[in-house]
Amino acid sequence: MLRSDRGEGGGRCAAAGRTDVAGGADGGVPVPRESGRRTVNRRGLLRWAGTAAVAAPAAGLLAACGGSSSSASAARKVRLGYVTSRTGAFRSHSVVDSYVVQTMRTILADGVKVGNRTYPVEIFVRDSESDRHGAGIATTDLIFKDKVDIVLVGGTSDTAVPVADQCEINQVPCISTIAPWQAWWNGRGGNVDMPFRWTYHFFWGMEDLVATYVAMWSQLGITKVGLMYPDDDDGRAFANPDFGIPTIRNYNNLRLTSPMSAGYASGAPSFKTYIDEFEKNGVQAVVGVSRAADFATFRKETRTFGYSPNALTISKAIYFQEDVRGLGTGGDGLTTEVAWSPAHPFRSSLTNKTSLELANDFTSARGQGWTQILGFSYALFEIAVKALSNVDSLDNREAVATAIRDVDAQTIVGPVAFGAQPNVPKNVARIALVGGQWNQNQQANDFDLKIVNNTGNTKVPLDAELRKLPPPV
Repeated sequence: MLRSDRGEGGGRCAAAGRTDVAGGADGGVPVPRESGRRTVNRRGLLRWAGTAAVAAPAAGLLAACGGSSSSASAARKVRLGYVTSRTGAFRSHSVVDSYVVQTMRTILADGVKVGNRTYPVEIFVRDSESDRHGAGIATTDLIFKDKVDIVLVGGTSDTAVPVADQCEINQVPCISTIAPWQAWWNGRGGNVDMPFRWTYHFFWGMEDLVATYVAMWSQLGITKVGLMYPDDDDGRAFANPDFGIPTIRNYNNLRLTSPMSAGYASGAPSFKTYIDEFEKNGVQAVVGVSRAADFATFRKETRTFGYSPNALTISKAIYFQEDVRGLGTGGDGLTTEVAWSPAHPFRSSLTNKTSLELANDFTSARGQGWTQILGFSYALFEIAVKALSNVDSLDNREAVATAIRDVDAQTIVGPVAFGAQPNVPKNVARIALVGGQWNQNQQANDFDLKIVNNTGNTKVPLDAELRKLPPPV
């Protein structure tokens, strides 16, 4: 395993003749050796040989070995890396991410406290291109070209999983979010007896999602639910019989229909087969997790074929106001989970601003409505700063990873402490959920996300009544 060139005797330089990722001198797959406490297993090897495997750039290795005299003479800085989707299917995330990065450059302009010293901060941003392989390349560039101390990432499982994998195998601390923790954990072959050493994740879990969805459906008297999901990490988490949507069987009077035995491929041209099965089985609520473009296709067809369930409860596809706006009147009444909103009673640990103030600042700066993604992208930096405050030396990378593991941070999305909650791995911190519904605002000719159920977090006030989906027009 490649060792850090900082604080560990220049291990990267000693290993410059080989890399831990595909395309290196070891024959195109990672070498199964110790990564802190975790050994890369066969499942990890297969994944690295496939969608997420990228080569460590030789130029980055040479720079790490002292090839640049200018970097050697420069003052030591905290170097934070951020992977975002500037292009591709998830480019909506980049609007939030660019705002947060710009905001953090201002907030952290006076530096970050590490031990007894204050260090200036640099933030490096790389584009995943909304692609797993692209996310791996972006991460490798951050590690070997930019030589970052911590990698931060959100952007759904499509980005968070490959980025975390690259960091784990190259022994670089990483904090991730915006993916169900089971998708992040199971999608990486997580093992509770051998937890990841370098990578940590905070977000809600499927158990939180199911409870929130069931609470909303019960308000509408729904008993028959239909599931549609893609063949990806998020989709497999949703469809998992042990912790996913099928666990609604544990609630009284709920029955699940899933027309397909496997997930659909993203970019599917039609969902008519699903609609036919849902109609035949009297499905009253359709639930799923999808990309915005896939859900737009499905929603168009429900209106074309006159299928009008009482609820469409969708994750990921309708996180952003612009995606709901793109559905026209078909966006009215859609339900989803809400993990952060302007109504959440939390403050920034960096500025003491409230959730409402952060949301208003974003709207003022970017000219668009708030999104729950904003709180989580912001909180990534809060956790990193809190962890660094408990490190004696910035050059001790193992100590940085340990400080993240032991962090107890009060953030804009609430308290974050990894492994502190029951029934989650040591690398995970769960965030509570409430239920939301998109309501069409006729006066503003736009859509507002309203909190319609708060059984998962009663500290968040309700601001609307849940209503049935409008009939197709």
